[in-house]
Amino acid sequence: MRYMSWALLIMAALEVISIILMSNLIGGGSTLLLIILSIACGVFMLRNIGLSGLFLAVATIRTGSSVSLYQLLWPLRYVLAAIMLISPGFVSDIFAALLLLPFSGKPLASTGSNPFSHTPQSDQNDIIEGEFTVENNNGQSHHPNRQQHLPPR
Repeated sequence: MRYMSWALLIMAALEVISIILMSNLIGGGSTLLLIILSIACGVFMLRNIGLSGLFLAVATIRTGSSVSLYQLLWPLRYVLAAIMLISPGFVSDIFAALLLLPFSGKPLASTGSNPFSHTPQSDQNDIIEGEFTVENNNGQSHHPNRQQHLPPR
């Protein structure tokens, strides 16, 4: 927190320098058009995240044991990238593009089980063996081992 003001000041200076360099490289009109396009993309991204970000985070949690922290924080990365696209300048646009890259990262759970899934584990001791007899309405009994053809229902 102590160096946050210095970081913001350096970031603002880098943004101004990047705008000046880009306007010298491609021209002022093209630079202004790129800045407006970047702002429009950021606003579009922020408008469309809505509740889908929450659903995306829940779906990421339920995917399985290979969930990484980077994938889990996808909605936060998406919103942060949109805010960086809205800020004028090209250094923040580069950081926004890096945030949107699909890196997978290391899995959260190094064990084979998923801590977020609630699927019961099948146990081999829950098998019940037995023999049964089917009785018809007539009172006749049918043993399953005998080859007896019953009429269709």
